[in-house]
Amino acid sequence: MEYLYLIIVILLLLGVVDLVVGVSNDAVNFLNAAMGSKVAKRHYVYLVAGAGLLIGAGFSGGMMEVARKGVFYPEHFYLNQLLMVFVAVMIADILLVDLFNTFGFPTSTTIAIVFEMLGAALAMGLLIIGGDNPDKLIIDDLINTQRIFTILGGIVISIFLAFITGAIVQFVTRVIFTFQYKNQFKFLFSVAGAVSLTAIVFLLAKQDIAFANLLSGAMDTFVHEHLATVLAIFFALSLSLFTVLAYVFNADIPRIVVFCGTFALALSFAANDLVNFIGVPLSALEGIHIFSAEGSGDASHFLMNIWGDGILANTSWQKGTYRFIYLAAGLIMAIALFYSRKARTVTNTELYLGKQESGQESFEPSHLSKLLVRIFLTLYTYIRNKMPEKITSFFSQRYERDAAPAMTDGTTTPAFFDTVRASVNLVVASILIAIGTYLRFPLSTTFVVFMVAMGTSLADQAWGRESAVYRISGVLSVLGGWFITASAGFVGAFVLTVFIWWGELYAVILLTLIIPYVLYKTNGIHKKARLQRTELKSERKQQIADNKENMAGLGRERIRKHILETSKIYILIIQGFVDENVKQLKETCEKSKYLEKVSKNIKEDLFETFSKMDAGAFNSSHYFIQAIDYLGELSSTLKQIAVPIFNHVENQHKGLSKSQKEDILLLLEEVTGFFNYLVHIEKEQKFDSVPEMIEKQKYIVDLIEDLRKKQIKRIMDGVGKTRSSILLLECYAESKNLILYTINLLKSHRDFHASYSKEH
Repeated sequence: MEYLYLIIVILLLLGVVDLVVGVSNDAVNFLNAAMGSKVAKRHYVYLVAGAGLLIGAGFSGGMMEVARKGVFYPEHFYLNQLLMVFVAVMIADILLVDLFNTFGFPTSTTIAIVFEMLGAALAMGLLIIGGDNPDKLIIDDLINTQRIFTILGGIVISIFLAFITGAIVQFVTRVIFTFQYKNQFKFLFSVAGAVSLTAIVFLLAKQDIAFANLLSGAMDTFVHEHLATVLAIFFALSLSLFTVLAYVFNADIPRIVVFCGTFALALSFAANDLVNFIGVPLSALEGIHIFSAEGSGDASHFLMNIWGDGILANTSWQKGTYRFIYLAAGLIMAIALFYSRKARTVTNTELYLGKQESGQESFEPSHLSKLLVRIFLTLYTYIRNKMPEKITSFFSQRYERDAAPAMTDGTTTPAFFDTVRASVNLVVASILIAIGTYLRFPLSTTFVVFMVAMGTSLADQAWGRESAVYRISGVLSVLGGWFITASAGFVGAFVLTVFIWWGELYAVILLTLIIPYVLYKTNGIHKKARLQRTELKSERKQQIADNKENMAGLGRERIRKHILETSKIYILIIQGFVDENVKQLKETCEKSKYLEKVSKNIKEDLFETFSKMDAGAFNSSHYFIQAIDYLGELSSTLKQIAVPIFNHVENQHKGLSKSQKEDILLLLEEVTGFFNYLVHIEKEQKFDSVPEMIEKQKYIVDLIEDLRKKQIKRIMDGVGKTRSSILLLECYAESKNLILYTINLLKSHRDFHASYSKEH
């Protein structure tokens, strides 16, 4: 009996961890609109969402049936069997969702928990059927297969329905209100705001988390029997209030709608999705409670027919205990929302996919995204050519934008999109979720909210020619991630269940101890990536100069830093090659890729810099662009050296011979001295020493040629017929390019400095 209490303690602890991990991923569902439109500072948005989570958690009781009997038939399982299933599900869920959080991918916790339950229950079912099986059970007696196919169908349909609906509604909304809506359309906004709030109230009512729980007696009956009348009255009151606020106080109605919608979606999320995180531990707690109350001696003979009209329905235990559990869960989620760094990363991924302006993109284009963009452009061109010119001109005028995006939260960072689109995101998602709930149609709130946001982005022309392939590739990656979630959750829970069945309590304790270690490692990976993103962002801010003097100072600093970093990475690459140090070479690959990304950012930000300068800066700017081009070539060359060497060593291919090591270390010594002197010249601005550096360059190039000839001779003599010999020759070639690009960089910077001095 004691081990049952240990298991329940473990499950409750896992439930707390899953709450933190889960809200870190699902926070994007209700934060997207408010954070993207920057209706207020982050902590104010979090306060509104946190209040929604805290209140919504109290209305989540009806959804717990999903964990109890939504995927399998618990009455055919014994308590000890379901406890193993529950532990496997919780461990798989924490590890899987946390992995997605670490890399900033929004995934569906609903899909995760459903398929984890399916995988674990199927594994246990096969173990039951393959054992004694006195009741002659088959899989259909244990697994609710019909429910699984219904859920899958709902997911697929919701993807397309949410995307198309979001695109259509946003298109109509934008045509009506345009991008230049400030201080205009006050009455129309009041009507739209009233419709939005009424839709949000409809969402809450249909999910039985508003009126049914807050009202009682005759009033409750009246509201449910006359819901249409109640909503009409609410609409009229909302319209009157918004009209007064708009005309008397000049209030921003969409901004109010976004605040209200954020609260409502957070409340709805907590009420619907809390089951994903605590439904499993709560089900186990219920099972052990009834088992203890009946005084049964053996958990392996206690059938779990306690739900529905079973034993649990007749106990007085649930009301007070549930209130405490739901309140504690809501509090944990609200606190996690404020302090979770991973929640911000996941939210930023979705916001970048929907931002109005193009710029630095987070995803690389795929073949499918290129094909889809090509098909869409062909179709768009065909339709545009067939439409009358007056109609195309009308739509073009409605889509004219302001010169710069609004800043609404008091920061200097522009909003990703405006409050009009944010309102559409919230209202359309709310209505679709309400309709799905009303029709008892299974869908994932994450799917709905994400695809609505992507549909409104498309309709708002956020996916222009400059960004479409990247954004679509990102959307496809997220969609693919959801299906990976389903398959990985299924397989992971299946394997863990078998392992726990085999190892029993020892396996449970071992897996529970592994979780803190995994979370520690993933937090380290996330922190490293977050610091790199922060550094990149800081670099970009520094590069955007608003005058020639700033550009000159920033240019010198950037070039010097780049040369220093190039020298360090090159040394680490060659030393790692000689020592066959895989870890060091992996770090150099990451550093070279990061340096390449920095160079790319500098190039992109130059356009913003030059747009602020007068024509008198043309000559110096020309040389500066040349210098930046060579910075990019340096980064690219470093990567061309680092990646093949890392792959070679990681694949455990034969290393360098003693003579080859001596040769490449000799080259490393000369190149290191070359870079050290170059940094000194840059720092002291001793451009009269350029001829000396050119001579040094010629010496190193000649040295490389001699080393190449020695290596070719070894190959001809039959001494160096290995992969490392070919790789060494490639390393010599790229090292030569590195030296040549560095000298060209120095010359361009010298010319920039001279031209800049003349202009001043």
